[in-house]
Amino acid sequence: MDSEKVTGGFDAFHLKVVAIVAMFLNHLGSGLAIDKYSEALFFFTEFIGKLTFPIMAYLLVEGFRYTRNKVKYGSRLALFSVISAYPFQQLFYASGSFSPIQLVNNIFFTLLMGLILISICEKVNHGVLQGLLVILFSGLTMFSDWPLIGVLLIYGFYRIKDAKKRVIIPVLYTLAFLVFIMLSGYFYMPEAVPLYTIFTGFGLLLVIPLLLNYNGQRGYSPQWVKWGFYLFYPVHLMLLVFIRNFLG
Repeated sequence: MDSEKVTGGFDAFHLKVVAIVAMFLNHLGSGLAIDKYSEALFFFTEFIGKLTFPIMAYLLVEGFRYTRNKVKYGSRLALFSVISAYPFQQLFYASGSFSPIQLVNNIFFTLLMGLILISICEKVNHGVLQGLLVILFSGLTMFSDWPLIGVLLIYGFYRIKDAKKRVIIPVLYTLAFLVFIMLSGYFYMPEAVPLYTIFTGFGLLLVIPLLLNYNGQRGYSPQWVKWGFYLFYPVHLMLLVFIRNFLG
């Protein structure tokens, strides 16, 4: 990733900062139910929040291509998936009980499934078999964050080789999927899915210019930053749980 000096654009560090800021805003809005107080502010947090997963998915594929130890990479995702399960459950479901299915409820699990999928696809270069694998691993994220479509987005970033198409096409079909799901929810239960929330999906389009301007460089990446990005996820979830409980 760092073999050539590239100037201009965004490096991986810049993209990660954008992703965690967008994530925090998104979870602030949904975890603290800001829609009860301001629909406009909630719309903003959801709209900007749509940047988070596509950036993480794209950098996952980049990391997969350049990492020397894919097992260690996957182990980190698995570790933080387990660490994040309880905080995620407490923020978004506030359930007193905790079951094994909740261990697969967060974004690190979805990223892990995507990583395992593309690792297998490196060995199984057959279109039909890869399609079946995508269906399988997407299904495994049914109870996770970014269910079903998250793994398909990762696969698109991995599979498409053209530099521009590999950014634009996966983002567009992810947008279509989200809009379809939210529209279906609106027509089925409009009181639970307000019409304005459907348009938050278009926040995904903001990620296209960011990724098209990615310069392929790792950027600022000391160990504390590397682990800090992993730790931010469970820590900010627990922080928001504390704030919500404090506010009553």
